[in-house]
Amino acid sequence: MKLEVVMTLGPASTENAVIERLARTADRFRLNAAHLNRVGLGQWLDRLEDVFARAGQRIPVVIDLQGAKMRVGAMPTVSELPPEVRLIFSAQPTTTADIIGLPHAELFEQVGEGEELSLNDGKVRLRIESVDGDEICARVVKNGPLSSFKGINRPDHPITLNALSAADLGRIEVGDAYAFVEYAFSFAAKGRDAALLREKTHRRVTAKIELREAADCVADLDAKFDELWLCRGDLGEQVGIGQLGLVQHKFSQQIPSLKRPAFLAGQVLEHMTHFEQPTRSEVVHLFDVEQAGYAGVVLSDETAVGRNPTAVADLLDFLRQR
Repeated sequence: MKLEVVMTLGPASTENAVIERLARTADRFRLNAAHLNRVGLGQWLDRLEDVFARAGQRIPVVIDLQGAKMRVGAMPTVSELPPEVRLIFSAQPTTTADIIGLPHAELFEQVGEGEELSLNDGKVRLRIESVDGDEICARVVKNGPLSSFKGINRPDHPITLNALSAADLGRIEVGDAYAFVEYAFSFAAKGRDAALLREKTHRRVTAKIELREAADCVADLDAKFDELWLCRGDLGEQVGIGQLGLVQHKFSQQIPSLKRPAFLAGQVLEHMTHFEQPTRSEVVHLFDVEQAGYAGVVLSDETAVGRNPTAVADLLDFLRQR
């Protein structure tokens, strides 16, 4: 196997010994900035800098920015929402589940009555009943669990991002202090999104394809970004699980014409999040991914929160010898 591997670091891979082991296999590391504030991000990068210095070799670290992905603010964790909720433009925590803060001005400017919003990967859906400036009144049409910082989006068509969030600007300020850092942009819609990053950093930037619209304008993204990741987690929610295979197939067919490397992300070795070995279908899928022309894969839960991240590295080393 010749696929490059991006490994996500997280709670299961915080120990230096684990990081050092993963670094011997990974081509790059990934940090999901959605779960990190500026201090936490700086601590991770300091730790990696120390590990790289001891090893005498460093690998690139991709900071996965929030980009155009919107998230709710801090709120109580609930198993269900009340029948009606208010969404308010605010970055401050809320104390009751019927009021949800959203630090995204673009959403309030672009949505309208009758539209639906999807939250927490589709577990919750809201229908907008009214929009009044910085407040949206909505009815819950599909109920389910919700907690702080879960994703929210408009399934029919994405909210256009006009500027990077203050949080992402802070992450770039921290990241640019480390020579090994590069960035990924979540929920990229069109090639123009790259300009939002290029204005703030000269580092390598990756487009995460997670929207139906992005899957339909791959050539435009390829022209403006340095790399493309087909991310099947949020993309599956956007297009529907029944269409995900077709969307991946169409993307794969375009790989020979792309100028930039293409990576596949999302449950690549999901079985190893909980078990010591992959399924046979996962191993066969890796072979098919390589044959389709992908440059590599991105691992998430497998190495960030999985039962045994080093077992994942051992497997990949074994496959690379074949």
